[in-house]
Amino acid sequence: MKLQNIVSIDLVIEVPPSKVWHIITSKEYAKELGVIFDKNAFVDSDWQLGSKVHFKYEPNKIVSTGTITKLVVEELIQVDYDFSEFDYEERYSLKENNGVSTLSIYAGEYTADFEAQKVVWNNWLHKVKELAEK
Repeated sequence: MKLQNIVSIDLVIEVPPSKVWHIITSKEYAKELGVIFDKNAFVDSDWQLGSKVHFKYEPNKIVSTGTITKLVVEELIQVDYDFSEFDYEERYSLKENNGVSTLSIYAGEYTADFEAQKVVWNNWLHKVKELAEK
C-alpha cells in the first residue's frame, strides 16, 4: 500500500550539522520550537536510542509518546509513535556539504489536517534555521 499524506521537506541551513543537531535536541530550544506546533507545546527527550520522546503541553501534560528507533548522532533521528488507530513516524535527517547542512523532515502518515501539518512543519524547519544561523 502506498503511503499518502506524508510531510517531506528539505531545508538548507548555512551552518554545520553539529549546530543544527544541538538546536533540535537541546532542552534549551524545546519550548521555542514547540510553540510552532501549538501554544505551550514542547518535546522532551534525552535523545538516546530507545528513549521515549514526549510531546507535552506546559506545565507537564503528556499528549503523545514515541520511541527513538534509529539514531545516528548529527545525522538521523527516527521516532515511531503507535497511536491506537494508526502508525506515525517522524524522521529528522541531516546531510553536510562543505560546512552547510540540509535538514530533512519526514512525518506521517497523517489521517487529518495534512495541509495544515505541511505548513506547521515548514514553519518548524524555518525556526530551526533561524536559531541555527543566529
